[in-house]
Amino acid sequence: MSSSVLENLRSNKAALKSEMHSMLERAEREKRDLTSAEDKVFNAKLEQLERIAARIDDISEQMVMEARAAAHHVETGTAKRERSGWSVTGEPEVYRDPHKDPTSPSFFLDMRNAKLGDWAAADRLNRNEQARGLESRAGDMTTVAGAGGQFAPPAWLVDQFVALARPGRVAANLATHDALPSGVSSLNLPKVASGAAVGVQATQNSALVDTAMTTTSVSSGVTTIGGRQIVSLQLLQQSGIPFDRVILGDLAADYAKQLDTQFLYGSGASGQLRGLVGVATNTAYTTASPALTSATAANSFYNKVIAASAGIATTRYLAANAVVMHPNRWAWCLEALDGQVRPIIAADGNSMNSAAVSTEVAAEGSVGTIAKLPVYLDANISLTANSATNQDEVYVLRREDVYLWESELRLESFEQPYADNASVLFRALAFAAAIPDRYSASVASIRGTGLVAPVL
Repeated sequence: MSSSVLENLRSNKAALKSEMHSMLERAEREKRDLTSAEDKVFNAKLEQLERIAARIDDISEQMVMEARAAAHHVETGTAKRERSGWSVTGEPEVYRDPHKDPTSPSFFLDMRNAKLGDWAAADRLNRNEQARGLESRAGDMTTVAGAGGQFAPPAWLVDQFVALARPGRVAANLATHDALPSGVSSLNLPKVASGAAVGVQATQNSALVDTAMTTTSVSSGVTTIGGRQIVSLQLLQQSGIPFDRVILGDLAADYAKQLDTQFLYGSGASGQLRGLVGVATNTAYTTASPALTSATAANSFYNKVIAASAGIATTRYLAANAVVMHPNRWAWCLEALDGQVRPIIAADGNSMNSAAVSTEVAAEGSVGTIAKLPVYLDANISLTANSATNQDEVYVLRREDVYLWESELRLESFEQPYADNASVLFRALAFAAAIPDRYSASVASIRGTGLVAPVL
């Protein structure tokens, strides 16, 4: 058993103890007992802690037995197995690393000389063959089933499992965040629809301008985003790693993806958030000859980014400060070349008159600037935008004007309802609300045939 598994188990044990201590400490500060929900979570963590402790004991005992067996082999002078194969105790390696031992004979030179009749070279090759167990005869034991293969089973490195790759929540993280208030079913913000007015007084003692202010409101319902997984107790208790961490980690990763998708494309109906798609002002990019930069404004993606940014500045009267696009679109920008076959987008800005700057190599998140606006890559951006089947889209926005409220993501387990089946239900659940149109002019989208899927 790998020592890394033991380290991971000990780390998980320490983390669980810390979480349980925090729960008790919080209740003690508030001078109360654990709530019913907290008590269930605490007991689940306690059971998991006991399982991990038992697993640590088993592995530790196994490692002690293996160490004793190894010591016995050394004492008795019996053969031992090393990474490079089987070696015979007391017999030095025939061929050694020439960088570490320049006096070592050459294996390949001995192969040549043995064919020419050099008995010393043939003897060294024979001794090496015996030491390494490479002699091939009918009846030799191999890793084939029935010839010793059952004693060399395939290794499952469960502590190094491959998690499912999922996109993150880049766009959602750009919003202004706040904790979702408890005990509410919706959030409402009053908004000034039209303002009061001032003007020039025509003559002294004449009436001043008197314009009544009008008001409205913007709102968001509370959206529930959650998922569950039912798992057998056998899998949980017999797994070589804390399998509940695998499940809950995957649920948490998918929550991030789903929240980000809702923040971008939620319709506001059927329990969904209201996403950027429903409030964005569209900047049309319609051309059959799209290019990062072009003397023809209609063909230039760079011009459209500036146009969308200008639309925010001239209506919101504050500057846009984020451009969100799919990784494929940024790759298309990066591959654009000028008339001398040089990249138009320079790395770290080391060129004159570059349309954009690439500062990071990343699949998601911040990667550089275009027209001085920070660029963020989000793989949840649609590749079939605006009812098209082969077009992505780009969002230009002022981050501070887009609001997102979230509750804490609760990762919980429930055993009682599934006791008859010897199963456990794991659940990830959170609540969210979004108001992307505090200022509707703060969000712009670039769409059209100019954003047809790029061929990279």
